[in-house]
Amino acid sequence: MVLHDQTRPPGNNRLFFASNLKRCFPRSGFSDSIRHLKSASLVDIFRFIRTGIFSLPNHTHGASSAPKQELLIKTLLTFLSLAILMSGCAFTGGVTDTNRPSREFDIRYEVDLAGMEVGKPISIWIPIPHNDPHQKVVDLKWSVGSELELNQISTKRENVYGNEMIYLQGVANTATAKITVNYNVVRFENSVDQQLFSKDTGDSPKSDSIYLQPSDLCFVTPQIDAYANVLSANKNSTMEIAQTFYEHILKEMSYDKKGEGWGRGDVYHACEVGKGNCTDFHTYFNALCMAAGIESRFQIGMWGKYTPQEAEFKTGGYHCWAEFHVPGKGWVPVDISEADKDVANKANFFARQTANRVTLSTGRGLTLSPAQSGSPLNFFVNPYAEMDGKPFSGISKSCYWTDLSGVSTNAPVTSMNR
Repeated sequence: MVLHDQTRPPGNNRLFFASNLKRCFPRSGFSDSIRHLKSASLVDIFRFIRTGIFSLPNHTHGASSAPKQELLIKTLLTFLSLAILMSGCAFTGGVTDTNRPSREFDIRYEVDLAGMEVGKPISIWIPIPHNDPHQKVVDLKWSVGSELELNQISTKRENVYGNEMIYLQGVANTATAKITVNYNVVRFENSVDQQLFSKDTGDSPKSDSIYLQPSDLCFVTPQIDAYANVLSANKNSTMEIAQTFYEHILKEMSYDKKGEGWGRGDVYHACEVGKGNCTDFHTYFNALCMAAGIESRFQIGMWGKYTPQEAEFKTGGYHCWAEFHVPGKGWVPVDISEADKDVANKANFFARQTANRVTLSTGRGLTLSPAQSGSPLNFFVNPYAEMDGKPFSGISKSCYWTDLSGVSTNAPVTSMNR
């Protein structure tokens, strides 16, 4: 059994320093390093500075050694100063406001593989959560049985949305295998002051923004374009337009998983059939925002219950939601499919998200790290595998949730659970 604890990485301090430096500042050059402070958490930056200093040699090799050590220390402290001063950069990697309703839970994410060809190479990507302004992830661990002869196992981060994953590469010793991933999450309620966000105070996004790009199933159709033009007419702000889109989708769609075609986030299905799950609701919203030139992003992850439970329980497949960006202000959450289940309290789901969730990934049409041989992923909440360089369908997951906090102050009026 291979065990790994993310909080105590293997290897010596010099290797740990190098890996953290690469993680925080993955591109070469000072200017690129500064730019990548925007995607690094303050914890990451403190960690690489601390371990970098501690990795300095304890002995001296001639008179030139001391100046070199002094230069390295000054360089590290310079990065720390920049990280602190650039509060809009470094602090975006973690929770900045803890004075909010929150939930704490342990997650057990089990991956099962079946039907593998013995002796054939296999690559596996497993989504894992990372720190962001609304969640703190600690104590990440994983275990792999001897059914897989591994050549590589490590955490990776793709460079478009910053999604993180465990990557495993090896050879199948048996037809079946199991991988277990555990982590603890503190999740905070995400809500914004609608009055404060009611006016745009920044520049409109550029057309090449990653949050305005289509994917294979989420794009602007003639119908979406027409709807967006009509719905946004005579509206004075991004907030006002987005709320109009929200109301429109609640009127035009219903949460219904009967029949075929739902759950893929297909914009045609959402518009023409008008039924589906959370994926379809938020695809519709993302497409309308795209047509109106409003940055928005699709997020997906695990979903707990609104009220903390005493015992461990198995969660549903996933839940997804969306956020849109108000220029000069920031991101605003919406959870339209949950609002559809409780329309009388729909105001609870615009500009507010409850804390009974864990974000695993952002975006659609995803390329993993390292890049998969197959097509971009529609979204990334389930594990993905390739055997002998081809997509492997014999992989599945189960997710188990244990509430660690008894606080339920974030529970909405609705009592519906997945």
